[in-house]
Amino acid sequence: MALDLTFVATKIQLVWREKPETVCCSLSQMAAELKMSRRTLQRKLKEENTCYLSLQDSARLDLTICFLAAGKSVEEISDALGFADRRCFTRAFKRWTGNSPRAYIKQL
Repeated sequence: MALDLTFVATKIQLVWREKPETVCCSLSQMAAELKMSRRTLQRKLKEENTCYLSLQDSARLDLTICFLAAGKSVEEISDALGFADRRCFTRAFKRWTGNSPRAYIKQL
């Protein structure tokens, strides 16, 4: 049973690797992508002691780091990852890393 649960989180991560633009999709959209109900996806992730938002944040951080290394602007990254605006993205980035995107870029 644990293999099946791990498979769901891994499957989500594989979808995001193959289609990075889907990293900003909702839980319902991801459930449809995986051909299961929203509730089934929530239940399987809960049994795995994780949630969709934490997986999504992790994927967004990974993509953000790649985008920053490639020289993309904060506005471009914010749009690509589905944030409402640059400020929302900056707050999320600070929550993930403890630094602003600008401070992180300086460290690169």
